[in-house]
Amino acid sequence: MSNTDIGDFLQSLNQQQNEWSFVVSDQWVITMQSLSVVSLLASLGVLAFMTHIFIRHRKYLERLSLRISGYVALADILNSITQILTLNNDLMIKQTRSGLRFILWLSMFSTLWFVFLTLCISMQLHLSTLTKIRVGIYMKLEKFYIPASLFLAVLLPGIAVGVMDGIFWIPYMHSFNWPTENWRRKLTLWMCNYVWIVLTVVYCSVVAMLLSLRIWVMWRNSVEVIEAPRMPEKWDWNSLTESARTSAETIVSSTSLLKQSAGDTNSTLIGTRRVSFDPMHSHDQASMPATGGSGRGYLLTVMRADKETGQTMAVRSYVDKKRFLRSIQRLACYPLVPIITQLGVVAMNMVDTPTKGLYIYGMALASTSGLLNLGVFLLNPALPDIWKDAALGQTL
Repeated sequence: MSNTDIGDFLQSLNQQQNEWSFVVSDQWVITMQSLSVVSLLASLGVLAFMTHIFIRHRKYLERLSLRISGYVALADILNSITQILTLNNDLMIKQTRSGLRFILWLSMFSTLWFVFLTLCISMQLHLSTLTKIRVGIYMKLEKFYIPASLFLAVLLPGIAVGVMDGIFWIPYMHSFNWPTENWRRKLTLWMCNYVWIVLTVVYCSVVAMLLSLRIWVMWRNSVEVIEAPRMPEKWDWNSLTESARTSAETIVSSTSLLKQSAGDTNSTLIGTRRVSFDPMHSHDQASMPATGGSGRGYLLTVMRADKETGQTMAVRSYVDKKRFLRSIQRLACYPLVPIITQLGVVAMNMVDTPTKGLYIYGMALASTSGLLNLGVFLLNPALPDIWKDAALGQTL
């Protein structure tokens, strides 16, 4: 390299340092650290409440969204910790290459794990609400979601940091780098990190839009367009229904139950039909009360065991339309978090040199994932039932 080339390189480096000097300013560091600490505290709050649910209200952990919320909180805690670490230049400069690799792996792992877990909820909402796939099929997929997301979140960052020979820290950018061709560096980061975030953001965006449209149609004219309510996860139907009086025709034998339920346990949905409930002309107003608005709902048949005789009965139940749709609407908030927090990060890494505005937007919103996930967690449709059980002194 000639003296002229060296001079040009040093001049370019000096210009970059001057342009991005705000990244190491006290105002920026304090702001980002504050956002990370708030997200960390929010995630610790979710994790503490999930511990309470595990100890006192374990039956609600059958709901996929509630289980995933606990793991998302754990991922957000790790992500907030890595953000706080990488904002401390004095600490990062002292790290060995092994230490830098571990911190970068932990940062990528926590982000991808949160993204993949949210993808699982989006897939469940897609299969349950936007397709005709049988309930038993997509319910069986639940047990694979968390292990698969954890496996991919561990593997992909491991591959990335494994090829980063000579990794070092850039103080004025608060970022990692390693000596290699620029195209190879981008290929590694995109194939092991950003492409998965992009796919998740796009998929969650499509699901969120389609689900919003679906909910709007169901809310406006549900009786004419919906054949039956389909549960996105293992809800306790007692919280959404009012049981009708059992008649002689509804009693079935255990053998018949096994044939109809096809091996399902607990409450088994064996048949549904759409109804337009008119409280003014109902023959059973006491057992199927009207809800607000149009007074419409869904009439379904659920298998339950009689507490006194132990005999299995098919009980007709009236599903509150508003509560059912509101529950799905709340679950639909989960896919919005990666869209909000990761869109700026993806856009920032799609250009060679991001603008200051894009950099600030991407880094600031990425630091709020714990806080946003707390908001979504508080909207979980299981929480009102948990509060009710706690008020009544019911546990497990």
